Amino acid sequence: MSREKLYLGIGLVIGIVLSALFFQLLAPRYATVESGDTLIRQDRWSGESWRFADKHWKRIMSPSRDWQEIDQNLMEALHIPTGGVDRANALSLLKEKYGALKDVSNDELLERIKLVYSKEILCNLYLGNFLKLEEGTRSEKLKEKRTEK
Repeated sequence: MSREKLYLGIGLVIGIVLSALFFQLLAPRYATVESGDTLIRQDRWSGESWRFADKHWKRIMSPSRDWQEIDQNLMEALHIPTGGVDRANALSLLKEKYGALKDVSNDELLERIKLVYSKEILCNLYLGNFLKLEEGTRSEKLKEKRTEK
């Protein structure tokens, strides 16, 4: 009887160890990937994805949406001209001029251009507005000091 309990205990331990190894090494559910400055976590079982922003995991919308039609409507609403530049030619010239860009695919390069350009534009816009507001408050304080004297 004690020998059977020993076999049962050894079998349980081996089973727990093997299942833990299987779930840790062979069948992890989530894969975390770094894409540029963003962390992306994918659920391998369901196909859902999340991005890490503002110290929280935020779900990425499903790709089943027709983004091309939405983008086209937004471009029309914002009066953005379409088709002015031959992107393939411009990207090849850009890659020729700057050697570090040769290894980057066109889609990745367009994405990085979008990120860098929008970051610079938005930061400059925000900081410019902030400086205007600060100058306005300073001039108001100077006016108040002059009127007090």
